[in-house]
Amino acid sequence: MKLICTLLSSAILFGSSSLSTSAFAASSTLEAAKSVTDIVDIQLKAYNNRDIDAFLATYHKDVEIHYFPEGLKYKGIDKLKEEYELMFNRVSYLNAKITNREIQGRFVVDTEEVTAKFMYQGKEHENKFKAIATYEVEDGLIKRVLFLK
Repeated sequence: MKLICTLLSSAILFGSSSLSTSAFAASSTLEAAKSVTDIVDIQLKAYNNRDIDAFLATYHKDVEIHYFPEGLKYKGIDKLKEEYELMFNRVSYLNAKITNREIQGRFVVDTEEVTAKFMYQGKEHENKFKAIATYEVEDGLIKRVLFLK
């Protein structure tokens, strides 16, 4: 943001319209990236808190969940609720930590380390795995997710 302010100040002082245009383009690109990552971050926080209502609020009603290489696993907010509500109720602890993030337009690609704790046959078990999730954001909501495990 400091760079953008510096560019804008220079453009105003020296009357450079092309510099001004570049600065505004950079600013809108940063704002778009921020809004795309914001919804994914809200979704991740709700996931970690196992808050089904907050989690679902980040998704488009016609969301598609894909697994690679299998393809489409399910579609629609009702099926998403069914799947995640079941998981949230089964685990005593759930945490996905982003270890890497790439942003390209409306796509956010997160590499995540996931830890889940659950009871099985009277004992607590822990499952750890890495996943890559590609989120496609449309109109401020997550429209499509592709998971690689």
